[in-house]
Amino acid sequence: RKEKKDNMKPKHPEEQEIPFRLRELMRSREAMKCPGPGKRRAAEEKQQQKSQGPKAPGAVPVPRFRRGKGESERSYVCRMQQEVQRVLFLAENQLQREPEKEATAPEKSKRKKEFQKKKLEKARKKKEEKKEALLEKSLFQDKVPFGEVVTQPPTITSRPRGRAPAQQAGRKQLLLRARLGPSQASPASLASPVPPVVSMARRRILEEERARVIRAYRDIQRRKQLERERAQ
Repeated sequence: RKEKKDNMKPKHPEEQEIPFRLRELMRSREAMKCPGPGKRRAAEEKQQQKSQGPKAPGAVPVPRFRRGKGESERSYVCRMQQEVQRVLFLAENQLQREPEKEATAPEKSKRKKEFQKKKLEKARKKKEEKKEALLEKSLFQDKVPFGEVVTQPPTITSRPRGRAPAQQAGRKQLLLRARLGPSQASPASLASPVPPVVSMARRRILEEERARVIRAYRDIQRRKQLERERAQ
């Protein structure tokens, strides 16, 4: 039966083995200081891409030449000439760029703008309604001093704004009143509670005048009806 090597005394007390985690940390630090050829090349390419910045759409990439391992000088020169010819061809045939007309930053979508506008309008409307409600509440609220006693409801001393005073009965300007004379249409005679004593001749004149006014009124109404029928 094999004994476990965990938690055992070292063979030599003065020599202790380096822990596994510490060895891995030391190995990774050494690899960062001295990277291999493949990793070094990948890091250089990444650094070059960062220094060049983001490529614009339609831009021709600039080739970087490096002689391969075991590549002859002639083949290396031919490869460079081919790459140069290809880059020149692409540069001559690419579209004319106008960077000043390109959009600098993407604008917000129309839907998002409408949503923000509706949200602001709703908040403003709600604020105005709240303000109006507070104002209306303050108008209908009386400040009663301390100790005041009310024994009857308040009396209205002012009429509503924009409304004329109410006319008394018998004082309205009617159509028949305009047909009557000034003596018959006087408000004092109509409003008097006790009718005055009228003679027979005066009564006959009043009846004739009344019949004349009624006929005139009926003529006016008939004329208006005929005009309405003609208009139709």
